[in-house]
Amino acid sequence: MKIHQLEKSKWLKDKQRRKGRGNATGTGNYSGKWCKGQKSRSWASRKPFFEGGQTSIVQRLPKARGFKRYYKLVKKVTIVNLGILDADTRIADTMEITKAVLKELWYIKTVKDIVKILAQGDYAKKLTFVDMDAISASAQKKIDNPGTTHSVAKKAPAKVVKVVKVKKAPAKKVDKEDKISAKKVEEKKAPVKKVVAKKTVEKKVVEKKAVVKKTPAKKVEEKKAPAKKTK
Repeated sequence: MKIHQLEKSKWLKDKQRRKGRGNATGTGNYSGKWCKGQKSRSWASRKPFFEGGQTSIVQRLPKARGFKRYYKLVKKVTIVNLGILDADTRIADTMEITKAVLKELWYIKTVKDIVKILAQGDYAKKLTFVDMDAISASAQKKIDNPGTTHSVAKKAPAKVVKVVKVKKAPAKKVDKEDKISAKKVEEKKAPVKKVVAKKTVEKKVVEKKAVVKKTPAKKVEEKKAPAKKTK
């Protein structure tokens, strides 16, 4: 016997870790409870759904008990096509196909798998299928009439309309000499004077009224008679 061949006895259990036996053990002075608070007391106990005072998840959930699945339970289905079985050289003609045979040929992992036969590919062999969970309608037709070609209605391809782009004529390149000559011709041309029609302004005739000067009135001084003196 060697060291790597030793095995632990089934009935042997680990010793319970001793607390309060020094800081080197990891549970030293306070035995893993630390010093203060509710959790450090010997009488401390809390309900398993206690969340520090806030409304617990048990109370936040709806009151209706039980479990309701809101999605459809989907089963894993392994698909086997007739074309693959027909091309497999290990499968002889007029052979009985069961789940055990499919497992031996590594088409499925276990016999408990759900198997469905589909009609993809060419099929000429005369096989009999036993204990299959599902067979499609088109696959059943091929199994009943092996070697026959089943026409499938195909949609006509959509017409592709080509868009013809009209190419524009390339612009003529003008040399520098042509530009200079064109400028000289423009300079020789006399500038055309613009004739602006003068606007006729009608003068308003204002009649001046004759001003009559008033002669100042002569002041008439009335001589008062001297008052008589009474003795």
